[in-house]
Amino acid sequence: MLGIVLCGGQSLRMGTDKGLLSHQDKLWAQVAADKLSALDLQVKFSVNPLQQETYASYFGSEQLIVDDSSLDISGPLLGVLSVHLSNPEENLFLLACDMLLMETKLLKKLIHSFKADDAFDAYIFTKDGQQEPLCGIYKAGGLKKIVYLLQTNGLAKHSMKYVLSNLRVCETAIEDQDYRYFSNFNAHAEINGL
Repeated sequence: MLGIVLCGGQSLRMGTDKGLLSHQDKLWAQVAADKLSALDLQVKFSVNPLQQETYASYFGSEQLIVDDSSLDISGPLLGVLSVHLSNPEENLFLLACDMLLMETKLLKKLIHSFKADDAFDAYIFTKDGQQEPLCGIYKAGGLKKIVYLLQTNGLAKHSMKYVLSNLRVCETAIEDQDYRYFSNFNAHAEINGL
């Protein structure tokens, strides 16, 4: 299994690349990578072509997986499928770089679910019944299905939640006291006081 830090978003509301913002003297992308590394996973960074040079200077080009320009999609799904196509046999543990407060103990819950029952394509959390697709385990077989749907025009929407509707998903409900760990930060006002 590969740990994948999703950094390729446009960061429009933040106005600057979120993965390169600093929190407690670490880049956001590195904070996420450290959490995945704590699970004994090899970690890679999913980036868009405009980020490639800058991220390579921080993490090394061998750590990067750049969005595949042959895929006619955008958003997180572009990053996820680009990673899958370059590592087709690997299961992926995704973590968005802006889930700054995520705790490794919660990530371990997903690993436990994955090891306990491998009958699913994806393992994610839900908050108030809503799926949290950008922190989860996606198995190679499930991602193959999504690539096939994309290639045969069977993927009506390109949102991660729509992708999950086409997979067998193991959902773990987030307990109330853990809600804050799933905050993702999109604007400067949200990160003041962190």
